[in-house]
Amino acid sequence: MEQETVQVQKPSLFGMIFSPGEQFERMRERPVIWWPLILVTILMTAVAVLTALGTDYSAVPGMEMSAEDQEMMKIFGAVGAGVAGFFGTPISFLIFGLILWGIAKIAKSNVTFKQMFSLMIFISFITMIGQLLNQLIILAIAGDPTILLTSLNSFVGATGILGAVLGTIEVFSIWYYILLALGLIKVAMLSKPVALTITIIFFAIGIGIAAITGAFEGLTQL
Repeated sequence: MEQETVQVQKPSLFGMIFSPGEQFERMRERPVIWWPLILVTILMTAVAVLTALGTDYSAVPGMEMSAEDQEMMKIFGAVGAGVAGFFGTPISFLIFGLILWGIAKIAKSNVTFKQMFSLMIFISFITMIGQLLNQLIILAIAGDPTILLTSLNSFVGATGILGAVLGTIEVFSIWYYILLALGLIKVAMLSKPVALTITIIFFAIGIGIAAITGAFEGLTQL
């Protein structure tokens, strides 16, 4: 008797917007890395460049520059940000994927590193879309590139620690963490309580890092 082999479709980046559960199921069976990684890296590089181009260097304390010097600084900043985004993005996915893979293994999951690496890339696609849209609009209206329009701080306009913390409470960032929890359940096959606990811990760490960054920026402006 002939046996039919059913080929599982590859997960789709754009499918993460409307059918993330289906993409996670596909990812469990057929994780993919290279093309999604290339696309998300390009998006992150574009976000980094747009952020640098939208930065007002004349507002930086202790930096008094002419208009020409500001333009040169903006160009160098954009190039540096682009290089950092291009090389830093895959490295950050690799590190974060290793950390989550290690945590999943401690939780007795049989998830592979390739599956976890693929998960990091796919859920980060949502964040990159949000940041790209924000930076394009901010650049068009000459806004502050450090305050995302979809964050809570865009309504409050706080600075320092409070501003940094409110900046982390952002639509696409929350979407990212929801997808992370769902991905840990669907791909790593972790229980809901474990997946939610891991997600909450990483969200709290993100807020803590933002608070430290905000405090440091506040000290530099004194």
